[in-house]
Amino acid sequence: MLKLNVHADVKGITAGLTRYVGEQQKAVVRALNKTAMQARTAASQEVRAAGYNIKASAIKSSFTIQKASRGKLYVMLKSTGRPIALINYSARQGKNGVTVNVKNGRKVFRHAFIATMQNGHRGVFERTGKTHKKVVKNGKTIRSGLPIKELFGPSIPQSLANDAVEKAIMAKIRQKFPQILKHELAFLASKR
Repeated sequence: MLKLNVHADVKGITAGLTRYVGEQQKAVVRALNKTAMQARTAASQEVRAAGYNIKASAIKSSFTIQKASRGKLYVMLKSTGRPIALINYSARQGKNGVTVNVKNGRKVFRHAFIATMQNGHRGVFERTGKTHKKVVKNGKTIRSGLPIKELFGPSIPQSLANDAVEKAIMAKIRQKFPQILKHELAFLASKR
């Protein structure tokens, strides 16, 4: 299982947060948590804008968010996930192999094929090895097909690790946090 933790130098944003006390700290916590939710949405948008053919819901569900509290004035976004089977990238069987749309257009896997296993699992496979296996069926020794392996594309954390995606997410966080904090502080002031 792959993990991606986004650590950024946000000292400029959070340097003065300890000066807030009591009700103001509540606004800081709420602003941090709302910013994390918006960063998750921005991550989904940026991955898809970078050309990866991954569903937005799959990207969002790969995240876990450790929320801020009054004693912990930071938020952690963590994305985990395994490589995604190529069948999920719009796989199509053709004369020359299987074509998939992983990133920015279709790619051909020449010696691949789409198959459904006995347990109902469907995937894109390719043969491995150079020798046939000998198998005994009904008392007769026959040669079976070559061993096969399933093919996979990038995982969601791998697509998030793209430099352009990371920079866009951090820019969104730096832009949105001060705006949300200002809004939360104004909301608290209006309740007095």
